[in-house]
Amino acid sequence: MTRDVRLGAIVGSILVLSTFGGSASAQRGGDGLYGRWDRGLTLALGAGPGATWISREADISIVGEARLLVADAAGFVVSGRWGPDSGQYLFLGVDVRPLFPALFFLYKQTWNEFADLMLQSIYIELGAAFLLDGDQSSALGVGFGFGIPIYRPRATLRGLWLRVGTRYISADPSNRNTQPNIDRSEWTLYLTFVVRLGFKANISRWEPARYRRR
Repeated sequence: MTRDVRLGAIVGSILVLSTFGGSASAQRGGDGLYGRWDRGLTLALGAGPGATWISREADISIVGEARLLVADAAGFVVSGRWGPDSGQYLFLGVDVRPLFPALFFLYKQTWNEFADLMLQSIYIELGAAFLLDGDQSSALGVGFGFGIPIYRPRATLRGLWLRVGTRYISADPSNRNTQPNIDRSEWTLYLTFVVRLGFKANISRWEPARYRRR
């Protein structure tokens, strides 16, 4: 490597680092919310492929979901899964994202928008799965995952995301005081492309009046 090439590499590295440093310092001047509290309610609609494992055999499936979040911290989820061999179910549960309020109020952001949004999107969900197998049976469902921001405009359309999630459904007949015959526990790993919509909820007005006019 010649001296000119080495000098060019050093200068290029300095420029790249200075760019990252400049963007980080510019973001540090914000509030760390990245516009998420501009609209109190977020409706996330997604669909994508998945794989379900029952008795160690994988079945390709399709997952659809809708999540309604308050302040992007907690809310409700409705999700369906369809598979040719694994069957179908409808999942109803709650979605909790503890890292977002915790890291924000503790002032522990990285001040990199992509990293903060992905880290603070980690969620856990708990609810009931209703198996659409003709027996009208139900099961316990628990899941977790995170989102990867792809595009984030600052409007009603809050952005496009890629969600990586997994959900465990336990419908073992032994849990229902019947004779166990087959293993009905299953894992589903899925990817969904999500469209997020924001709506104004005037959350600040939910607080009761502290002072009375005389």
